[in-house]
Amino acid sequence: MKVLLSLLGIFFGAVAIGADPPRVLILGDSVYRDLVSSGRELVQGRVHLESPGLPDGEVFHSASVLKHLDQLLGEGDWDLIHFNVGLGDLIHRAPGIKAFRVMPRYAGGVRTTSSGEYEKNLRALVTRLKKTGAKLIWASTTPIRSTPSDLFEMGSEVVYNEIAARIMAEEKVPVNDMHGFVVNLIDMTKPAPHAADPFSFDRKPIHPPVIRSILRELNLLTPIKGPLKVVLMLGGTTIFGGGAVADFQQPRVGAPAGSLDHLVLTPETRQKYAHLLGEDGRWVTRADVWVHFDQRASKTGALGIGYGGPGYARGIGPELGLGHVLGDHFDEQVLLLKIDLGDPSVAADLKSSSSGAPGRTYRELLKRISESISSLGSKFPDYLEGSQYDLAGMVLDLGEKDQADTLERLFPIFLRDLRKDLQVPDLPVVILGSGKGGLSETEFPEILEVQRRVAFLPELRDSLRFVDSRPFWPPPNERESYRKPTFEGWYQHAGSFYAIGEEAGKALLEMID
Repeated sequence: MKVLLSLLGIFFGAVAIGADPPRVLILGDSVYRDLVSSGRELVQGRVHLESPGLPDGEVFHSASVLKHLDQLLGEGDWDLIHFNVGLGDLIHRAPGIKAFRVMPRYAGGVRTTSSGEYEKNLRALVTRLKKTGAKLIWASTTPIRSTPSDLFEMGSEVVYNEIAARIMAEEKVPVNDMHGFVVNLIDMTKPAPHAADPFSFDRKPIHPPVIRSILRELNLLTPIKGPLKVVLMLGGTTIFGGGAVADFQQPRVGAPAGSLDHLVLTPETRQKYAHLLGEDGRWVTRADVWVHFDQRASKTGALGIGYGGPGYARGIGPELGLGHVLGDHFDEQVLLLKIDLGDPSVAADLKSSSSGAPGRTYRELLKRISESISSLGSKFPDYLEGSQYDLAGMVLDLGEKDQADTLERLFPIFLRDLRKDLQVPDLPVVILGSGKGGLSETEFPEILEVQRRVAFLPELRDSLRFVDSRPFWPPPNERESYRKPTFEGWYQHAGSFYAIGEEAGKALLEMID
């Protein structure tokens, strides 16, 4: 059913077949340009987003935007322009020189734009943007946080936002309250984590209110087809992933064996992975399957490349195969909630209430699941007030940090307690058997057998499935990588992670059906 919908191009009430999607220009500093990639995935087929920068790396402030506005507007007509200037106006710079050079206040830096000049420039900007005939949305300037760099004055954005609010009210331009969104998103009492970044968002996604405001103004905001099917992914390195992807835009010719690029371009494997590429040869995303990768540098968006592995080295994990299996099956929207727990021990880190005092990681796990689900509307623009969700399943990679006898005693207790605490006593669970070393050199044979036995316990087996991941261990000739391949990380073999996700998805559907 989902495949048919995808072919028809009518996800979420998208524009009619053959119609060009509305063109939307997002004008703003790097904060806004960075969010476009995440937002673009969620509105594919509904809206075409662009967010150009200024030439030669110029600082984005009201005067520089006015100076280069014709270039920023480019060719063609825009259906909507979402715009903001402010942070570049509030930063302090070296006085008396033509070149723009930031300078701390304590060293004599002066604010780039006075409040009077800001009002004058913003009025001129609105006048020129109105002449384009596009619908307009103003985004209030996000809050400034305390940092040792002293490049900004805390709270200075409030006055400038008041100026902007007055202008937008007079000009009847809708306002996207990005300031209020960020204040509710992060703890403003804590300093920014980076000295030079007083408008850091603690690595939390800020694209949802931008995308939501755009869709609302274009009458394209459509509630999800629900209830939302939420599948949890918890555990260690196998869940974490890290399958190599050489180029995150489109597969790179000549990429190492085992990378996803190599798998989709090699004749022997091309057909199996053909669905991962669009007609333009670029990696596809699926807006009917959402992913929230909850880790230090979290990422939220449509299913695609980039949800596996640490930080900026992300590739793929089992979420890619899992998401395609579940997306093809469900008519409802799917969410994969992938939580990075490091590589926890069931006996210590995930000790649950029935085993004694709950472990710190167990308490943190429950907290993060609760916070992620309760804030779905702040992550996904189409998750509107009144939307419903079901916890539909869970995929676990646990046990490698435990002794076999301890794991056999505590794993069933952990499963029962977690289901109870999640208030879904029969939640379908897939246990990934420890596959490192493959069938011939299994690294954790005793743990593997415990995982298998737990999955077949009489009181659990109706809602548990065991997936042996050993058959997907990378062959010796496919352990290259453009990064540093390791045994622990499955040699960054993308095919391994994809296959594990596929099998986990099939196992989940056996229980759900």
